[in-house]
Amino acid sequence: MVGLLLICLSVIALNYFKSDKTEKGENAEAKESKIPEVDEYGGIHLEKVGDKVRQKNWGTFRLLETKSINEAFELAPMVITVKDIRRIQLSSLTDEIKEELKSYTGLSFDEAYSIYYKENLSMEEIDQQAAMSKTDIDEEVSYLEITYSVENKDSKELQFFSMENVTFNDDLTYDVPSKNFIHSGDTFMGTKKVSRSDYQPGELRKGTIGLLVDPEAKLDRLDSFSFTTDDIADGESHELLVDGTSFEIPLKGK
Repeated sequence: MVGLLLICLSVIALNYFKSDKTEKGENAEAKESKIPEVDEYGGIHLEKVGDKVRQKNWGTFRLLETKSINEAFELAPMVITVKDIRRIQLSSLTDEIKEELKSYTGLSFDEAYSIYYKENLSMEEIDQQAAMSKTDIDEEVSYLEITYSVENKDSKELQFFSMENVTFNDDLTYDVPSKNFIHSGDTFMGTKKVSRSDYQPGELRKGTIGLLVDPEAKLDRLDSFSFTTDDIADGESHELLVDGTSFEIPLKGK
C-alpha cells in the first residue's frame, strides 16, 4: 500500500513539474511572439533602452544602451558626423547567422599576417591561424553600433575611408574594414581602398557599423569612443592630399 502511494505521488510530482515546465516554455514563446517582426535591419527600429524587435530569418535585437552624439568632425574637405553609438544584444539567432557572425570574431587575415609573418609561415598557414582564432557565437551576444554620415565638401572626386579603426573605453579596439558585419549605406561601398567607390563632389553618404563584443570584454557601459580615419587622396591621381587623423568623443553624461 505504501509503495503504491509513493508511486502515485511520484507520478503526480512528475506531471506537475512537466506541466510547470511546459507552461513556462509556452509563456516564453508567447512573450517572444509578441515582439514586433521586421524584414529589414532590426537595429533601426530600436528607440529606447529595453526595446526589442525580431528581424525575420535572422534574430532578436534588444537595445541595452544608447548615446546620442550628433557631432561633426572635419578633416577638410571631408566632414564626418557621428549620430549615435549604441550597445545592442542579439538572441534567438538562426544557425546560419551564428556561423556568419563567427567569421567576424578572432583575427582577420591581415591581423594574423601582422602577427605570424615573422615566423615564416605560408599564406595558407597564416589563413589557418586566422580560422583557428574564430569563436562560436553563444545564445546571446552583444554588439556596438555606430551610425554616421560622411560628406565630401570639395569640388573634386576624393578617395577616403571615414573610420578605419575605432576604440571604445580606451581599451576595445576594432579594425572596421574586417570586423564590421553591417554592410549598408557608406560601408556597402567597399571596405578596401581598391574596391571602394570614391566620393563624388558634394556627395553625402550615410553609414552603419556593427562590431561584435567579445563576452570576455565585459563591457557594461560606454564611457568613451575614438576613431582614426584614412588619408584623403585625389580620386583620379591617388595623390595624397591630407593625412588621416584621430578624433575622440567622451560619452559620460551623454
